[in-house]
Amino acid sequence: MRRPSMLLLAAFLSLLICAAGCYGRHDDEQPVDDDASPNGDTITISSSVAHLTIWRQPFGWKLWSDDRGDVTETLNYGTAAAYWYTRTINSEYPQTLLSQTVTAKSAELHYLTTDDRKLKVVVQFTTDRAVKFTFSLEDQYDSWLSSGLSLHLVDGEAIYGLTERINANHDASELYPKAIGGLDRRGEYIPMIVIFSIAFYTPFYQSSQGYGLYVDSTFFGLFDVGMFQADRLRMNFNVAPKHDPTLQYYVFYGPDPDTILNEYTAVTGRPFIPPEWGFKHWRWRDECTPQPAELDGHEINADVADDLSHYDSLNFPHGNYQIDRPWTPGTEGFEEFAFDPVRFPNSTDMLNSFYSRGYHFLIWAGPWAIGTDAGQLGLEAQQGGYWAPNTTRYIDFTNPAALAWWEKHIAEFATATNLAGWKLDRGDEDNPSTWWDIYWDGRSGAEIRNIYPVIYQKSFFDAMRKVRGNDFVLVSRSGFAGSQQYTIANDGDVRGALGFGANQGIDLGLRSAIISQLHMAFMGFPIWGSNTGGYQEFRQRDVFARWLEFSAFSGTMDIGGTGNHAPWNMPTDPNYDPEMIDIYRTYTTMHHDLISYIYPYAQSSGQNGHAIVRPLYFDYMDDPAVKNMWDEYFYGPDILVAPVWKNGARDRIVYVPKGEFADYWNPTQTIAGPIWLHVDVPLDRIPIYIRKGATLLGKTW
Repeated sequence: MRRPSMLLLAAFLSLLICAAGCYGRHDDEQPVDDDASPNGDTITISSSVAHLTIWRQPFGWKLWSDDRGDVTETLNYGTAAAYWYTRTINSEYPQTLLSQTVTAKSAELHYLTTDDRKLKVVVQFTTDRAVKFTFSLEDQYDSWLSSGLSLHLVDGEAIYGLTERINANHDASELYPKAIGGLDRRGEYIPMIVIFSIAFYTPFYQSSQGYGLYVDSTFFGLFDVGMFQADRLRMNFNVAPKHDPTLQYYVFYGPDPDTILNEYTAVTGRPFIPPEWGFKHWRWRDECTPQPAELDGHEINADVADDLSHYDSLNFPHGNYQIDRPWTPGTEGFEEFAFDPVRFPNSTDMLNSFYSRGYHFLIWAGPWAIGTDAGQLGLEAQQGGYWAPNTTRYIDFTNPAALAWWEKHIAEFATATNLAGWKLDRGDEDNPSTWWDIYWDGRSGAEIRNIYPVIYQKSFFDAMRKVRGNDFVLVSRSGFAGSQQYTIANDGDVRGALGFGANQGIDLGLRSAIISQLHMAFMGFPIWGSNTGGYQEFRQRDVFARWLEFSAFSGTMDIGGTGNHAPWNMPTDPNYDPEMIDIYRTYTTMHHDLISYIYPYAQSSGQNGHAIVRPLYFDYMDDPAVKNMWDEYFYGPDILVAPVWKNGARDRIVYVPKGEFADYWNPTQTIAGPIWLHVDVPLDRIPIYIRKGATLLGKTW
């Protein structure tokens, strides 16, 4: 079972205690009426499209534009709400303005704080739509700190992004999915700490008011999105002793999501876009049993032979194939960069069977160096001092020597096998994460925890770039702000059955996956896929069919997991399922046929960060019907998709927004939106509508 460490939980609890203190008042502070107005003079700095008004004393700010009016503002009526830092249980904040330097696009303010420290505040437009805030304590502490800010939430304001998971509670929601969540995160309390296994997090959100905010920190943090007080959004982040600046964040003015994503990814890195073949569907199994079978005149792994032979005989399109853990010798299957000759005999012949059929081959990896025998990674790491602190497993990717050793192994294995990519698992569990876990570069685990997936992914990215140029794919189950530069995303261990798969089948895992994909669109990850059918084997026939349909209209179509995810060997009745074979063929083929439509759009997302799977809100911001609509989306600019997730459902309500659309299943029918439709959804159909005038699938609609 995959478990977070107790040390990590202890660190997380300390964060919550800190957070409670951050909302307190300084001992000498007098209560101030919430309706009081700011009592200091103002400064306004401007770009060509937006303005920022700064209240000098007490410090606070408001973002506004000529065409939109007020966009957002801090709480700044005499409390510590606009900015604070905390040492123990009391909040300290800028109290007395000492000096200021102001230009047209920037302001530098020097304050004396409530505990007599000097604080420098620098605010500047770094682009016409991005404002950078930097808070630096000029007198440093020897003890840990946390710092934060608070913003107003106006009536009807929605907040998007922050986490892939459908709810922020770390309650094993992937084991026991619930019928909760949507696009809008308002009312949630969201710890910003990467936790397995639905594990993509960004300290970045977008608001329906037309702005985005990114906290440029890898430390543990939290976002209270109007949970404790409905009209307030509070953020709080830990910082290290003697760390300067203590807090840095960006505010991006859109007002639309695509513009905000362009600004955000300009700061955190433009998304990695795989080569065109990377958009073909993926086939994999969680564990290939160590049994041989003959294929192409050679004995290879029986499960691999079964997949390849059935793909041939059933006329399925050939795409990408990935082998998961365990695949190397040793008890855990990742002790060497070499195939286990028992589980994968004649590995060279096996690879040739893939390549002769046109497949690209990928393989599982983790951030581990394990094994104590000669030639095994764990012994090499021990001798070289490559492990992270207080572990005999996780690699310290901040150590240049460890990084060079690791990348050499990756490059040599990829070259020898003509490997096209890696599935990067883990990085979100037990890696050392406390204040007293000191990595090679001097940072503590509390600062490395969230960024660990990013530096892990970069090691594979850099090694593969040297070997294959741009002709490779990395897909990861965990990530943080910046991961989008190196990898595409996988949903982690969302279930098709309760618990670890031994219990009853559920449809809520599919529901969760639909929401997760749309969360990721707001977070700057344009390409995402889920384990079709659920990581733990589905128990409901409908769920597999509906998941295949949904995955065909995801960034990647990824079919695999524990147990059987094959229409010729179903865990449901019938075992050999002709109808499911047809559905499988139809939607894998459709996914491939749409690559010529989606790939140019994906390439442009590598330049500006826009999402290829688009919540309707992206294009219809002023339509209240789509503000929190999580069960429909656009696949690219022109295909409206309405997934079916309920087991047994044969009809559903579909909202068609403003414009003219053709029903994919009945192209002669034109639908003029906005309109609500009640449509039939037989098991082999997902509602799809094509924007009139679009050119795709060989015709103009």
